Amino acid sequence: MKTITGLTGTVLCVLLAGCGAAEDERRDADTPFSTELRCGQLPIRVQGKGESLQLEIGGEQRQLQQAVSASGARYVQRQDGEGAAEGEEQEQTSLWFKGDQASLLLDGVEYPLCVPPGSLIEPFRASGNEPFWSLRAEQGQLELNRLNQGELPVQTWQAGDDEGEYLTRDEPPIRLQLRDEICRDDMSGMPYPQRVRVEVGGEQLLGCGGDPARLLQGGEWVVEDILGGGIIDRSRVTLRFWQDGKLTGRASCNNLMGQYQLSGEGLAIGQAATTRMACSPALMEQEQRVLNSLAQVQRFDIDDTGALLLYTSEGALKARLEH
Repeated sequence: MKTITGLTGTVLCVLLAGCGAAEDERRDADTPFSTELRCGQLPIRVQGKGESLQLEIGGEQRQLQQAVSASGARYVQRQDGEGAAEGEEQEQTSLWFKGDQASLLLDGVEYPLCVPPGSLIEPFRASGNEPFWSLRAEQGQLELNRLNQGELPVQTWQAGDDEGEYLTRDEPPIRLQLRDEICRDDMSGMPYPQRVRVEVGGEQLLGCGGDPARLLQGGEWVVEDILGGGIIDRSRVTLRFWQDGKLTGRASCNNLMGQYQLSGEGLAIGQAATTRMACSPALMEQEQRVLNSLAQVQRFDIDDTGALLLYTSEGALKARLEH
């Protein structure tokens, strides 16, 4: 998979986390590397040389330094931005590569797994209709099920030469192509982060795949419309979807805390709790509309402009992403 550029020899070993200590010691400290990753909804760009790494997020650049790690390659920034952290408790920002994927801690906030374009993130699920088919990949194994044809034998998958390409070598060989693009299931309407094409036995299967939660996670959503009625000028309503199913944000006057759950059919948000601060009557009324609407959410979508739409039976909340 062509996702990391400018890597040669033992420098590649550092990011791909499979080389011995002797190879790590021999690596060329002056060989530069760069890659672009996406951590849920957050895009980042990484450029490194030797033990230094530049992390670029939304035009902001941060300097990180390589730190000792048991596996992979870990880069850290102390809270004051000066060099590597001496202990975990001091780390506010870090990027830890294992293979071509990385874990990001940004200002103390843990983000979804950071991956290159077209990545297959296990456990992976994909499916399509007319005819129905489903595919799953987990622990290096891939299984394809086609309507009226049953399950094919489980096969080991590996990355191909092209971006987003994955192959099996057993009979019948399977070629899987993933493209990062909003894909909606044509039965349920559920949005998925990847468009999927499967080629097997001369047949081509089309569908959607990946984890829909990655479309929600990785940033703060700022609500700009509530059920078609807009919002009060200079008021602020925000939502953040966490990897563990928590939902936090600002309801207008008070902070909110709740839970969300995705299913094959849609999105459900439980009744949120709030802090107990009092504001103007108009702001409190808007806050109640926000809370009532969240509790009635049935599904979500991402429109062509990248806005989040949370649908209820009465309309939708519309929000824009802030990182």
